[in-house]
Amino acid sequence: GTGDIQLTLTQRLNMTAAVIVTTPQELSFADVVRGIDMFDSVNVPCIAVVENMAYYEVDTVAPAVVAQPDLEVVKAQFRDELTMFADNNGGQSDDAQIEKLTAALLDIVQRTEQPPPPAPTKEKIQIFGKGHLQRLAGQYGIENTFSMPLVNDIAKNGDSGNPYILEHPDTPQSETYRELARSVIKEVSKAKHTQNANRPNVSYDQDAHIIRYDDESIKPATLRRGCKCAVCVEEMSGKQILDPGDVDEMIRPVMWGPTGNYALSIEWSDGHSSLYPYKKIRTLIEEQKVKDLKEINGEGDGYDMV
Repeated sequence: GTGDIQLTLTQRLNMTAAVIVTTPQELSFADVVRGIDMFDSVNVPCIAVVENMAYYEVDTVAPAVVAQPDLEVVKAQFRDELTMFADNNGGQSDDAQIEKLTAALLDIVQRTEQPPPPAPTKEKIQIFGKGHLQRLAGQYGIENTFSMPLVNDIAKNGDSGNPYILEHPDTPQSETYRELARSVIKEVSKAKHTQNANRPNVSYDQDAHIIRYDDESIKPATLRRGCKCAVCVEEMSGKQILDPGDVDEMIRPVMWGPTGNYALSIEWSDGHSSLYPYKKIRTLIEEQKVKDLKEINGEGDGYDMV
């Protein structure tokens, strides 16, 4: 889903990555797209997609092919039997002897080697359609995609609390679970390295009265005026509620820290709490540079309006 629960989790926890679980229907694909976009907006990478109920397997057996005996070989064997029969009976025969000869010939045919019956094969029936794994891989670059079939034992093990992979370790489905686990471990390791490298270093320089953001800086009052919470900005219309003139130029951050992987949470000296996505802070820094340049050129127009 893409509701408040998932969004709150990304804000409260430092989530490393997400695995999307879906089904083949078109409506589910739309939900997946919204989910990936939501996680992308909060800097949580989607590292794998699992498509449940992708297909149902049924056993199929090809029609048995009855091999025809080599007639020339059978004829030669018949001749040998007839010759042997005539030699043993002085060239004479009667009905009883003919029956005996016929039985011998039939036995030859019956002893002709027949091929073994064909082995059963698995046919995949896509009950809910062919799914969207290829579209997701192409559209979002998600390389780790997995299809799980409808299997009665998976449901039974889920209800009983006994993991399917422990009770049925040698099935193709268990191997898919293991492959998924290996992929998640690999991608999480890569994501942690990337997130730690990309997370900005934020501090407050009390002497200079500026907030340092990596190699950049921003005035605390400018950042406070840029708050977009429901108290500062009308949610439906986007109209500014906070009057920039009400923000003291000497306001300072009292506490601050990361929220998830995408934002900075700040407690201000005026008692207000703000949440700033890192992208928003970058935008405010660039806007402050433009404003400072205008003030140097005598073009300043008062408080920041962001």
